Amino acid sequence: MMPDARSAANSAPAPHRAPELTPEEWAPLKAVWERCATPTDPDAVSRLDTGDLSPAALRVLQDLLALDSTVGERFERPAHERLGLMSAGNAEDLTLPTMVGRRLGPYRVLDLVGRGGMGAVYEAERADLVYRQRVAIKTLWRGADSAVLLQRFRSERQILAALQHPNIAQLLDGGSTDEGTPWLAMEFVEGTPIDEWCDARTLDIPARLDLFRDVCAAVQHAHQRLVVHRDLKPSNILVSPEGVVKLLDFGVAKLIAPNDEVSTLTNAGLSPLTAAYAAPEQLDEVPPSTATDIFALGAILTCLLAGEPPRDVAGLSAADRLLAIRERPLRQPSAIAALASMPRVSARRYSARGKLAAALRGDLDAIAGKALHREPARRYASAEALSDDVRRYLRRERVLARPDSTGYRVWSFVRRQRVLTTAVLGVLASVTVSGGVAWRQARVAKAEALRAERAAAFLSGLVTGTDATSYDPLVRLAPNGTVSQLLDSALSRIPRELSDDDRTRARLYTAIGASLVGQGRPLSALAVLDSAQRLAVQAYGITSIAFARARLEHAAVQLDLGGPAATTGALREVEAVAAAHPSDRELAARIALFRSSRAMQLGRVREADSLALAVLSSERGGARSILSLRAEAMRLYASSWIRRDPRDYLRRARAVQALADSLDLDVTNETTSARNAEFESLLVLGRADEARAVLPRLRASMGTRSDTTAVNRAWTGYQRIYLATVLSDTMSRRVAAKELHTLLRSDPPLGITLWLLATGAIVNEALTRKDTAAALDVARRAVARVVPTASPLFATFAMWHLAQAETAAGNPARALAAVAEGQRWLAEAPDLASMQPVLGEVELKALVALGRTVQAEQVRARLPKPGSIPPCTAGGSWKGCPDQLP
Repeated sequence: MMPDARSAANSAPAPHRAPELTPEEWAPLKAVWERCATPTDPDAVSRLDTGDLSPAALRVLQDLLALDSTVGERFERPAHERLGLMSAGNAEDLTLPTMVGRRLGPYRVLDLVGRGGMGAVYEAERADLVYRQRVAIKTLWRGADSAVLLQRFRSERQILAALQHPNIAQLLDGGSTDEGTPWLAMEFVEGTPIDEWCDARTLDIPARLDLFRDVCAAVQHAHQRLVVHRDLKPSNILVSPEGVVKLLDFGVAKLIAPNDEVSTLTNAGLSPLTAAYAAPEQLDEVPPSTATDIFALGAILTCLLAGEPPRDVAGLSAADRLLAIRERPLRQPSAIAALASMPRVSARRYSARGKLAAALRGDLDAIAGKALHREPARRYASAEALSDDVRRYLRRERVLARPDSTGYRVWSFVRRQRVLTTAVLGVLASVTVSGGVAWRQARVAKAEALRAERAAAFLSGLVTGTDATSYDPLVRLAPNGTVSQLLDSALSRIPRELSDDDRTRARLYTAIGASLVGQGRPLSALAVLDSAQRLAVQAYGITSIAFARARLEHAAVQLDLGGPAATTGALREVEAVAAAHPSDRELAARIALFRSSRAMQLGRVREADSLALAVLSSERGGARSILSLRAEAMRLYASSWIRRDPRDYLRRARAVQALADSLDLDVTNETTSARNAEFESLLVLGRADEARAVLPRLRASMGTRSDTTAVNRAWTGYQRIYLATVLSDTMSRRVAAKELHTLLRSDPPLGITLWLLATGAIVNEALTRKDTAAALDVARRAVARVVPTASPLFATFAMWHLAQAETAAGNPARALAAVAEGQRWLAEAPDLASMQPVLGEVELKALVALGRTVQAEQVRARLPKPGSIPPCTAGGSWKGCPDQLP
């Protein structure tokens, strides 16, 4: 005889549940959990200060750390996973038995619609023949019936019962299954998420705003009944084929004034949220408020207008998403639109990104910005107030989100009375336009021509010495002087000769600052570019192209010296300027290249490659420039990680050099790197004769570097070690490594990439001679220099060098600690996965040295076996490709 469902449920192994904690126990638990640097490592607890945790809270923390760290689109994983409801031996105990075909109350279950954080949703119909009705049945996961989750389910039922609004899915019935599993019967909504619905019908901006106001009305109804939704997002707002909005999923909603005895996940400090739409205060221990939903409405409005939410969290880890909610600046709708794909632009009935961005700039940016204000008190007071401001925009009235100035009032009047003002202004324009506009344009053109002529005369006199005011001996002796000396001379003359022209000084300082970087003088470049920024703001304004270019050059130096941690604010500022000038393709390309370099340092190699490819695509329609050269060089570097194929590396290296030749740029950082890449790939492919043919050009590019600055001395030293290694010149390699080590000990202002290249060269040479003291010294200096940059790429290499040195020095325990730290950084950058075997080899040596045989065998089994991965493929060996031309 088959057991019935009830006896089967009773005979199943009892799931292990997390202890019921008090709110006072959850608060310190949440704080420790968020500080954990390696959430996938259960041993991470031992490295944290857990003194404030009770034994029960500590057990919950260990369960949480044992779970997968990838959160996905939502922080809300299935609730039984988040609370550590781990089955005692059978994970299937946490699944929900299918309800299809069963009868729940007066309803017959027809089909599974979807699964959520607490259970599943089914389509059902009335089976009692009283009348025809189609409903959605929501049930709870079996095994997820802790007091917390049961309370949430009951809370949702109570909340829905109190909400009666045409734009909110209605609660119809409720009960329990024979096994005691609770269920809810709700209005069945056959619809599409609001953003997809709008795009599918190519709704224009006014139509989207009308639909958004329906959402606001539903949220306002909930707020008036003291209910905060707390997880508003497009997927929770469906639109029926008839265009009716329905707000769903009040499973994480919260009563503003709940009973004291209620215990929910909010009290637990683990309330689910969606990173792209979550308000910053949702991460803090503060009571929920209507301002939380106002923020989400602002994010939804941005998504409807521009196609993306204001906070971009795509591809971020769980920890980075938490950080993004707290710190990442929000994008305006117009800024998103300026970079939107053409299908998104077309879906809003615009023919160009610039036109869409222009339509969103001003009132709509202001409305979204007020709703998204970081401080809750400065957002709209209610969803109704937000809706009213949208209504004012649609009626061409003055919106309250913008400052109340005379100019804005006049502009608002003009928008409302367009027919009248057009007629009046048409008469005035016919009288004045031909004279006034032409006069102003002529005046501006003349001023710019004089400014350009003055700058050209200044530079001509600087280089040729023909200027009558040139009293500087260097100018009269140029071009025998060096470029660096000419730049110094220019910096001494500009304040004297162009003191009355801030615009020309700003542009010259920007150009000179960039040139100083190329001369290996980053600190001087920072000082000059700082002056360029201040002058550009004074002369052109903070939203000007001139300021953006100076700021971007300054940020590029900061990125090179300090890594991504030093450039967040700068990127936000230049992107704001770009949004105000959507037609400036050069600025957009420069920003994309900067973001590409930053993404590479963050270990997001594919993102870096994609950004560089976008720059190349934007320039293919016109003349190629140095921006294309830099983009090709970035893709060359990215390909070494993505493809792991020296044939592809060789092809790209030659493409970079061919482009440089077409631009008449023989010696640049990009061409030198490309020649290095060509030389290295030819050697790996076994084509030594071709590699020797590259040597003269490589040596020629080395010879152009001056040894007067630390940067140039470091580059020259690194390349000397590299060539000496290839040529098996042991003595020259030793001398160059010793000189380079001496330079690093003086703590010179080198870029992080160059510092790590030098470190790797010195460590390899020192370990060849068994000079472990030198290897340890330079590796430890690299770690101290690199870790503050917050770059997974840099930190992983630094930890690898340190682990190598510690192992060779007979410190295997320290080597293991360095490997563990390197693996922690690698966990943040999946694109750097090819570093895992490299670290694994050092880990294996250290474990063998410590006599940990079992752990060593585990690591050995984890390492790729020879031949298991084809060479010259992602994750495979760099060597072993067929010897053929790419």
